[in-house]
Amino acid sequence: MLVIIMSQDTKLILFFIWVVIAMLISTVGLVMIMRWYHREVTKVKKQQAEEHQKLNNQDKNI
Repeated sequence: MLVIIMSQDTKLILFFIWVVIAMLISTVGLVMIMRWYHREVTKVKKQQAEEHQKLNNQDKNI
């Protein structure tokens, strides 16, 4: 088993660097999910608006 001899300060610094990297990765992932969700909601709203407009146009033609 490989044992790396490091001081307590070095271990603490590496741990905090690891925590910051993990937080950055999770934040980027969350932003990507939010952007994807916003795009999907916009698509659905656009489709609903088009369907509503078609129904209104059909009602006016009758």
